[in-house]
Amino acid sequence: MKIREGANLLAGILFTITAGTLLHFCYEWSGENPFVALFAPVSESVWEHLKLLFFPVLVYTLFEIIVLFKASGRFLTARVAGVILGMFFILAAFFTYTGIIGKDFLAADILIFALSVLITFLASRFLEVRCPAFNLPLLANYALLLLLVTCFFSFTFSPPGLPMFQSPV
Repeated sequence: MKIREGANLLAGILFTITAGTLLHFCYEWSGENPFVALFAPVSESVWEHLKLLFFPVLVYTLFEIIVLFKASGRFLTARVAGVILGMFFILAAFFTYTGIIGKDFLAADILIFALSVLITFLASRFLEVRCPAFNLPLLANYALLLLLVTCFFSFTFSPPGLPMFQSPV
């Protein structure tokens, strides 16, 4: 891995951890603004907390596409797969540890978030570099991202009655 790519990877990780942490408080800071609710968690549900990973990764990915000219289908396919893997890790880790212990702990939740960011960027980079056949057309990648954004927006105001959409408190 070139130094530039390593620095870019580290920048993405740090940006996502910082932005995700700040995003956690934005809805409350905004006076519960409905527009902010689209991007920031409005409850303590696991689904809402997936926004802390997804939207900062999306913003950083757009930065990479626009500023660093990383617009290949392979890059975007790897990043979409990475963020989906990171979100899956959050769901699996949270429900596994709370199912075993019976309650959630802030320290464990923070650790899960940090690990999900690492998984997202490291898996994305691995898939981009080591799996050249793992490549969807750009339009398919954009459609997947649009589907995820649509789900986040829709389920913010009309969450299904499933456990991942309910606050654990």
